[in-house]
Amino acid sequence: MGEQMDRRIERTRAAVVAATVALVADRGAQVGMTEIADAAGVSRKAVYENFGSRDQVLRSTTESLLHEVPLEPEAARAEGRSPWDAVLPPIARHVEQFRSFYRAVLSGPGCFMVRDAVVDHALAGLREVREQRGTAAGGDEGECDRFIVHGLVGVISDSLVQHLQADLQGLVRELTSGLAASVS
Repeated sequence: MGEQMDRRIERTRAAVVAATVALVADRGAQVGMTEIADAAGVSRKAVYENFGSRDQVLRSTTESLLHEVPLEPEAARAEGRSPWDAVLPPIARHVEQFRSFYRAVLSGPGCFMVRDAVVDHALAGLREVREQRGTAAGGDEGECDRFIVHGLVGVISDSLVQHLQADLQGLVRELTSGLAASVS
């Protein structure tokens, strides 16, 4: 019975995530829980039980999307690139792929939780790449990474809002070109 319940929860969460991506990309981040539930084909109660709040739905949806972003640690190492180059360009490509969704969630209500999800994903990627290389960041360096990634996500968010067809990959290349030499 527990396994059947787990699958039902997974299906509900997947339906809510898919509905949220479509609704937010189409109408913006101010969609309500009832709209999300209706689009997902589940009850409003099920959405609240699985996520707790609309902001948490947006964060969980973002985390779900980011989970599919392939990091490139091996390619970066083989090509002599920095950990930043292994992590940030794939995220920029991903944000461009879901441009309408990210434009809405990174600038609308609940944006801080969503920005934190993007930052946390990038930081986890940086840690993974550095651990593979045996250059794991400690204390102050980890905090420096968080500060830098928050700033980069802010610049990406601003660019998304201000320029409909912003070249995020180019922006990330430009921003990280000097970063690798100065902090890696």
